Amino acid sequence: MKAIRVKVMLEQKHGYWYLASYPKSGNTWCRVFITELLRLAGEGYAEELNLNNDIETGAIASSRLWLDDQLGVNSCDLSFSELDPLRGLAGQTAWLFAEGERFHKVHDAFKSPDSRNRSVVCTAGCLGAVYIMRHPEDVAVSLSNFFSWPLERSVQFLHDPTAALVPSERVGGHQVRQHMGRWDQHVCSWVDQQQLPVLIIRYEDMLCNGSTTFAKLADFLGLPVEQVLVDQAIANTSIDKLKQLEEKVGGFAETPEGCNRFFRSGRSGEGAEQLSIPQRQQLAAEMADVMKRFGYEGVEKDV
Repeated sequence: MKAIRVKVMLEQKHGYWYLASYPKSGNTWCRVFITELLRLAGEGYAEELNLNNDIETGAIASSRLWLDDQLGVNSCDLSFSELDPLRGLAGQTAWLFAEGERFHKVHDAFKSPDSRNRSVVCTAGCLGAVYIMRHPEDVAVSLSNFFSWPLERSVQFLHDPTAALVPSERVGGHQVRQHMGRWDQHVCSWVDQQQLPVLIIRYEDMLCNGSTTFAKLADFLGLPVEQVLVDQAIANTSIDKLKQLEEKVGGFAETPEGCNRFFRSGRSGEGAEQLSIPQRQQLAAEMADVMKRFGYEGVEKDV
């Protein structure tokens, strides 16, 4: 089994991948699955995954420390319009991040209003991107719980063409501003771009058709595709299992202040249950085309 892992890492030596998504769409679940699949392929079944020590698929693409190092600037001194055009240049003269870390989380839209029509992520040496998508109604509920927002604020966030994480122009921190825009704009920015190959996976298919969906993910990323390993990794990283692991380590390190737990319900359909009809209509009003394109039902105005 160790030979499989060595082979995989050698194949990835000259390239990396992006795991892109709107926040709260299943990105962390994908990262945990990748970690567990590699652990099973290379180390066997002896030890249990540790959420806070073992999730090392790669740094987020908005890492301020890495960008400052690559660009030779203090990004805290730059405005969005100054920094975003530079971000896609980072890594063009050096391999992205540390060798062995090859699957990098991204919440940015592929381009920002300030990037001068350039990608805000480096594409040099990138082998492709996985875009993880989730029904916007369920994203709204998950955002509400994650950030301790009222549901109305979450709905407005998904609908906001200026929506961003770390939105302050002059505040430092571990990450730079990540422009996302409206949910449908974010989706199209990644799935319709022509610079990188992209695999689209839906959160709902990860839940209901996990064996096939995660096997496609593994194949696209050049990971071990033996079905017995894929299925075991799925079983070891189910939402119920992740809740247990989070409790065991006393809380997941990526959980924001005020949020009780990172891995909450993981269900589909909570948006339809918890959002009001006007809130659901608001989400569908401008996003109907993209929602229908990817098989998501919404509430029409005449309901």
